[in-house]
Amino acid sequence: MTDLPLSIPRPGKIGGTFLWAGIINGPVRSRRLGISLGLNIVPPRSKLCTMDCPYCECGFNTPKAEGARWPSPDIVADALAKTLDGLEVRPDWITFAGNGEPTMHPRFPRVVDRVLAVRDARASAARVGILCNGLAAGKPAIRDALNLLDARMMKLDPGPPELVNGVPHDREQLIRSYAGLADLTIQAMVVEGPGWSGASEGSLEEWLRYLRRIQPAAVHVYSLDRQPADPSIKRVARDRLEAIADRARGAIRGSVEIF
Repeated sequence: MTDLPLSIPRPGKIGGTFLWAGIINGPVRSRRLGISLGLNIVPPRSKLCTMDCPYCECGFNTPKAEGARWPSPDIVADALAKTLDGLEVRPDWITFAGNGEPTMHPRFPRVVDRVLAVRDARASAARVGILCNGLAAGKPAIRDALNLLDARMMKLDPGPPELVNGVPHDREQLIRSYAGLADLTIQAMVVEGPGWSGASEGSLEEWLRYLRRIQPAAVHVYSLDRQPADPSIKRVARDRLEAIADRARGAIRGSVEIF
């Protein structure tokens, strides 16, 4: 997916990866979200995530940078308010994303509250969403905060979790956690690595079984668009993505799109 800057430059590569330089990214023109303003609430100069996906454009996980701190809810809200005040075009979306997993923030529910308050005051027509790996979605406080948002774009990639997501995790627990979320969108990165493929029939069948149980409101299917953390990870051809999307349409009542 290609995002084009509108008025505030997107941070470039830092250390060979697309680490954001600050809290605000954009606004950018996104094929999925229209005009989107990104929020990075991970400590600066750090890539922190509870997954460590080899396809990630931000690179592999790092230790928290020396001297870096999680931005406070007030600092996040202030950065968002100042950015919105300076924009000529209001964003369609304000999206938690950034250098890792937003729900790792130790005060994530409070950050959500402050962001929603700024949105209501300064850009009431904008929707607020999150790109999230879902591993914390079963925690009551995180679940409740996620459900306050306008969209929950949660991860479920086809392929062995320890390979496609870099860490083993209990997908049964993940599916149970997703049951507590309202109208979620599944974001599925389909890639191949040495000795495995998220586009294989076995990976696809397992993924479809989970989709049938989740019954998400939407599924977003995509493959590599930028340099991955692991150069051995390969993109999947568009015609295979089309076939995967068709199978997904037969498994759920929601919409399925390719990006």
